[in-house]
Amino acid sequence: MKTFGLTLALLFTFYGLFSQTPKQMDSLERLLTSTSSDSVRIAIQRQLYLGYYDSLPKKAARVTRDMISRSMKSGYEKGTAGGHYLLGHLYVTSANYDSANYHLRKSLEIGIRTMQPNISLNALEWIANVHQKKGNLDSALLSVQRAVRIADENSAISGEKIARIKMNEGRIYDALGKYEEAVNTYVEAEKALPDGEIGLRGTIKAWIGNLYYRLERDEKAKEYFIQAQAIFKETSDRNGYYTMENKLGNIEQAANNLVAAEKHYLTAYAHFESVNGFSNMATIGSNLGYIYLSQKKYDLSKKYFGESTALAEKTEQISLLPYSYNGLGELYRKTNNLDKAVASYKKAIDLAEKKGATSYLTDSYTFLIEAYGEMSDFKNAYEHQASLIRIKDSMHQKSSLERISAIEAQYQNEKQEQEIALLTSQAQLAEQKTKNQRNLFLAGISVLGLALITMFVLFKNKQRTNLKLRQLEAAKSKFFANISHEFRTPLTLISGPVAHQLSKEGLSSDDKTDLGLIQRNASRLLKLVNQILDLSKIEAGSRKLRVSKGNMELFLKHLIEPFHYQATQRDMAFKSEIDIPEKVWFDRDVIEKVVSNLLSNALKYNPNGGRIDFKAVQEDQQILITTVNENNDLTEKELPLLFDRFYQNNAMHQGFGIGLSLVQELAILSHGTIHAYKPDAATIAFEVSLPVSKNAFSKADVSLEDGAATKIQKPKKEVLLEQNNGEEQLQESSLPVLLVVDDNAEIRLFIKTLFKKEYQILEAENGEEGINSALKTIPDLIISDIMMPVKDGIHLSNTLKNDERTSHIPIVLLTAKSGEENELTGLKTGADAYMVKPFKEEKLRVVIEKLIATREAIREKLNKQVILSPKEVKLTSADAKLISRIRQILDMELTNPEFNASAFSEQIGLSRMHLHRKLKALTGLSTSEFIRVQRLKLAAKLLKEGHSHISEVGYSVGFNQPAYFATAFKKQFDCSPSEYVNT
Repeated sequence: MKTFGLTLALLFTFYGLFSQTPKQMDSLERLLTSTSSDSVRIAIQRQLYLGYYDSLPKKAARVTRDMISRSMKSGYEKGTAGGHYLLGHLYVTSANYDSANYHLRKSLEIGIRTMQPNISLNALEWIANVHQKKGNLDSALLSVQRAVRIADENSAISGEKIARIKMNEGRIYDALGKYEEAVNTYVEAEKALPDGEIGLRGTIKAWIGNLYYRLERDEKAKEYFIQAQAIFKETSDRNGYYTMENKLGNIEQAANNLVAAEKHYLTAYAHFESVNGFSNMATIGSNLGYIYLSQKKYDLSKKYFGESTALAEKTEQISLLPYSYNGLGELYRKTNNLDKAVASYKKAIDLAEKKGATSYLTDSYTFLIEAYGEMSDFKNAYEHQASLIRIKDSMHQKSSLERISAIEAQYQNEKQEQEIALLTSQAQLAEQKTKNQRNLFLAGISVLGLALITMFVLFKNKQRTNLKLRQLEAAKSKFFANISHEFRTPLTLISGPVAHQLSKEGLSSDDKTDLGLIQRNASRLLKLVNQILDLSKIEAGSRKLRVSKGNMELFLKHLIEPFHYQATQRDMAFKSEIDIPEKVWFDRDVIEKVVSNLLSNALKYNPNGGRIDFKAVQEDQQILITTVNENNDLTEKELPLLFDRFYQNNAMHQGFGIGLSLVQELAILSHGTIHAYKPDAATIAFEVSLPVSKNAFSKADVSLEDGAATKIQKPKKEVLLEQNNGEEQLQESSLPVLLVVDDNAEIRLFIKTLFKKEYQILEAENGEEGINSALKTIPDLIISDIMMPVKDGIHLSNTLKNDERTSHIPIVLLTAKSGEENELTGLKTGADAYMVKPFKEEKLRVVIEKLIATREAIREKLNKQVILSPKEVKLTSADAKLISRIRQILDMELTNPEFNASAFSEQIGLSRMHLHRKLKALTGLSTSEFIRVQRLKLAAKLLKEGHSHISEVGYSVGFNQPAYFATAFKKQFDCSPSEYVNT
């Protein structure tokens, strides 16, 4: 204890010294190695960071990384957050904004998760700073507004912290040109500061000085800059001090005091160079470039302009680059290097247009026009004049406009001379052409008349023929459509009873074989009927494209998975290659039917143990889909006939049905092509080429701007989980959680893409990981494959549905295993839905929507019950048992005033977290809310039964304070207890 006290005494000796001496730093290093307390270690490391920050930034980084590592090992989250914050702050100084943003957000996440607002506010302050330095002012403002909300919700936030938030807000308003809001916010910040806080007061004065400088009130700006610099010197804030040196240089440069300005700039530049302050060096370097340009010191000017542009590009200061490139252009002009001058001005124009910097843009165009004039390139000068006129303002000098007018006049003279020569030549050619035309006109008019009469007769005949053909095709299509619809009803009546019989227990193996044969052939007939219907719709012109933008690569990987499974079952080698790097425009139904038919044929006509290759690649604005399988029955001459319906090349061959014919029609409908060829004598290949550019389709073909369907409304949750880089982390979100369990990473990614806007997505690679994740996070919904390593989906469903903690979670099984028996096996585990791959996105969405709606209905029904009764609500057996146990505990303990959430979780046998999430899922209430509502329902029941003494009723149901009872009762029932009794 004595040692610990001594350690603290030494620590506080160093605390508050912003710039320690080497001797003090060595003492801190030794003290760090001798302490075992996490909080003391972190405090020492903070002081080491402050000591190394200016002079030894690499050592400062080492100290903060050690702070993060040690804190994470010991589980000291406050230290971990502090380390990430300091490291992020260091990266901001060196303009490594991506790394800074990463570490600051890590600190923010810990602050939110551990409900420590000061940590969150520190991180948000510098996150906003990063956004502002990168020019993302909207994002910066959002970060500040989030900080304001956190500060408003926590009365314990210090005045210094509130002042920092207000300063950030004012700085952003300043950058947006909202000067009145900026001034008001700066004043609020200074008012919030405690009397003893000097450093921040200096920063506020510096920012007010900036505002006056921007408004061209230089004397007022200089006054504030000098005041701020004096404060920074008193507080040993070296960065602040030398930033003011740069600002004073700006004032002197504007007053044309170049020697004084140079002195200020060089002093500031030397400091920021020593601490790797690249963003500040870029700004000061540009100013020095202009100073030396004015003094005709061209070598120095070129040096500083070059360094400035390189540093500005490195630190992404887009707004500074036009200023620097204009300076480079002026330097090149003064040294008679006009080609480089033109290139610099064009670079400045390009950057200024992106940034919308009008003042730089007008300067750049003016300099560029003058450079073209010096090069005697009047045409280019004139062409850039129009752009300059559109953006020029009252600051343009009269001499510049006169020069532009002279250039325009000279260019117009040259252009008129060229036009005169051209017109003379055209007149001579026209005279000769008139003579030739006169001779040909009489012969041509007679030939044209005869041709028109012939074409008219042919056109009328063709119209009559086409009308008859269309009528015949329409009658044929109508016949196929009608007869196909008639087939669907009896096929459904066959399939239904057969499925019912197959579900019965005790069937003999022969009966199962016969019924299975009936079922497979009924399914085959139904598929054939659907194909005929599709063809009839296409021929009748009623099948329209529904093109939307989506991720075809993921869609195809999801689509081919069942075929890969079927190939494996038949010992076939299935190889796939899909390379579509970006989102494209396509009709999902068309792609599904094309790919499914091609792969079905490849499986059907491929021998067991054979090989199937599937390839889909993007070439320019086309997608090429190719399937290759073994087949030595067909010749090259027969390949075009494969697209005829029910083509059969010999009496012994089973024929090709209408699948390939449907693929051809769908390809044509999609403005694409299909052809068959033989890569070698033993294989056959089909290649489909389809456009994937939006321009290839008409407006009527395009259904949505992207492939996402309408969002499903989901119940909100207070605190949820989301997977990020393999870790489960708390997030501030109202989205429910969806757990996807599948050993195929592409399938997980496909489902995540479909639902990422409606859910937070968790992922697991096998059943065991899925069970552990579900028990840990209690998601709102689970989508799981069946065939997986370690533990399969059947085991997962059985385990979770029989566990009180997770029995309420809806489970959807997605699998390539089709058939009634497999589906029954899955549903018997308690799974809520069973879907066969490839699945329809719309169908999966509807299934999920219905499951969520069912959970909501159960929740509402339980909330309406005065006495919980699991028999009146459709629940799983585990949930019903849990509700019964809850009812028993409430019967015994509800009127006990000492009965609370902790006692409830202890008696029920669940952790507080699991009980909280279980009650949230079943009733929508937290544990404490649930206890309070049950007490209020019991009180209402007693009042209804005639117990009119309100205070006694409150005491009897567990409320110690009558006033609190009355308040809670009114909030629950919208009336006071006395009003309830009277009504």
